[in-house]
Amino acid sequence: MVENSLFKIKRNKNAPLKKDNVNQVILTTRARLARNLSGYRFSSLNTNEDRKNILNTVRDSFFKSPGSRNFSFYNISRLSKLQRRFLLERHIVSPEMLHRLYAKGLILKFQPSDPDNYVSILINEEDHLRIQSTMPGLNIGGTYAEIVKLEKNLEKNLSFAYDREFGYLTSCPTNIGTALRISVIAHLPGLVLSGKIEDFIKRLLKIKLNIRGFFGEGSDVVGNLFQIANQVSTGKYEKDILDEMAAICYNIIEEEKKAISELKGNIPLIVEDSIFRAYGMLEYAKMFSFGESLELLSMIALGSELGILDNVRFFDFYQLISLLGESNIIIGENFKVEPDSDEVDGIRAGMIRSRILKQGKHKE
Repeated sequence: MVENSLFKIKRNKNAPLKKDNVNQVILTTRARLARNLSGYRFSSLNTNEDRKNILNTVRDSFFKSPGSRNFSFYNISRLSKLQRRFLLERHIVSPEMLHRLYAKGLILKFQPSDPDNYVSILINEEDHLRIQSTMPGLNIGGTYAEIVKLEKNLEKNLSFAYDREFGYLTSCPTNIGTALRISVIAHLPGLVLSGKIEDFIKRLLKIKLNIRGFFGEGSDVVGNLFQIANQVSTGKYEKDILDEMAAICYNIIEEEKKAISELKGNIPLIVEDSIFRAYGMLEYAKMFSFGESLELLSMIALGSELGILDNVRFFDFYQLISLLGESNIIIGENFKVEPDSDEVDGIRAGMIRSRILKQGKHKE
C-alpha cells in the first residue's frame, strides 16, 4: 500500500487552469461494476462481523496482487469529517459510504497532478464491492477498461456471487446481470435556457436512463449539470450497454450544440441579462457559496460560447468545480482551525476571479 498524498495537495489558488482539448458538454465519465462475495449476505442484511470480514478479505486479497501498485487503502471511519467531505465533493465516494461507517473501506489510485482521473473500490457500500473509474470528458471505453482490469485482479483471489441464469447477484434488482453502470455529468445550459430540457429529459427517461443532479440520487440540479446513467443492466451484454451509452452521449452533445446554435442566432433578452448579471457578480461580488459558483460559472461558460463575453479566459468547467468545494479549499489553504463559511466563500470568489477573468479585469 503506497502512501498517498490525497489530503496533502498543495494548490496555487491563483494559477490559471490548463487549456486542454476538453469536451464542455460531457464533462466526466464514470464506469462502475457492483459485485458481492460468495458466502456472505448482502450489505442490507449482514452483521458487523460479516462486514469486518468482507473488508479484511477484500483489502488483503487486493494488495497481494501485482496490480495493486500505486493504490492506497483508507478506512472510512478513521478519516476526519473534513477528509470524508473531500472524498464526497470529489465524487470519489457516494453519500451511502458516509452512513454506518463501521468496516467501510476505500481502495484508491489518485494522482494530485491529475485529480479528475481516478480508479477506486468502495467496500461495504450498497454492495460488498463497487469497482469504479472516472475520467474527464467522454471516455466510456477508457473507464470500462480500467474497471475490468481491477475486477480480473480481484477474481484471482475472490469468488463473486453469480447465477448462470441471472448473472452477477446484487442488492438492487436493476443491477443484476452485468451490474455495469455508465454515468456521465453533462453541462446543458443551451437546452435549459432554450426551454427544451423538459422534453429532452422525457425522451431520456423513456429509454430507461436515470437523470439526477450533480451529486447523484436526491440532489437538485444546479449549474445546469445533470448526471445521466443507464438504469438497467439485466438482460444486456456489456458491449450493448457501452454502445448504447456512447450513442446516447453523442446525441446529448448534438442536442446541446444545436440548442446553443439556435440561441446564437437569436439570443433572448432574458438569457443575455442572466449572462451579464453573472458577469457582474464575477467582477464585484466578494463571496460565493458553492451552489452560487456552479450557477455563475454555467452562465459565464454559456456567455463565452455565445460570443457575448470576451473578458474571460477559457476554463475547464469540471476542473474548476473540483477546486471549489469547501473541503478542497480548507485543505488547500492549510487552515489550522476550520474557518467559517464566510471566509471559505470569500476565498472561493477570489479563486474564480483569478482563474477566469482576463489580466487587468480583476475588481478586488
